[in-house]
Amino acid sequence: VMEDIYSTYTTTPTGTAFPFTDVPEGRWSYPYIKELYEAGVVSGTTATTFEPTGSVTRAQFVTMLAGLAGVDVTPYTDGKFTDVPSGAWYAPYVNWAADNGVVYGVSDTEFAPNDEITRQDMAVMLCRYAEQFGIQLGTGTPAVTFTDEADIAGYALPAVQALQRAGVISGMPDGSFRPRDTATREQACVVLCLL
Repeated sequence: VMEDIYSTYTTTPTGTAFPFTDVPEGRWSYPYIKELYEAGVVSGTTATTFEPTGSVTRAQFVTMLAGLAGVDVTPYTDGKFTDVPSGAWYAPYVNWAADNGVVYGVSDTEFAPNDEITRQDMAVMLCRYAEQFGIQLGTGTPAVTFTDEADIAGYALPAVQALQRAGVISGMPDGSFRPRDTATREQACVVLCLL
């Protein structure tokens, strides 16, 4: 079951060679996926595949953030979101993120854990994560205006701009950001490595 795979993000691989046949060394995202895999932050969708262009749910991305932080989420059994049942594999991760100001949910009582995460919401969570964990975002990259900046939600625009100036995100080759597109697994790995 796909969901069970994400419950192993904090399990460090046992020193085996990089196993994902669908992420060749020449792929642009290879070094980022490899780094996070070796750190035990991400795992595959099977023993030999990563599905780099596959989508990421909101719960899965929060799980990646918890793995990156190296936190013990076991105390976070209950939380405020009615759509995050305490027995769900992702509940401790979402509850940890909510308790630490990384996520606020889609409303006061809902998180939408199984919805695919948009690129703009991934940026918002990344910025909140950086803020809560004392990560200073750089400002060395010249600011750019994305061609679709008007489509970026008001709540997300400051995060998108901050991450762009920090060199964490660069947008698409055509100059757009595509804020409402679903983030892919490899895009998530890249931003986590560059944070």
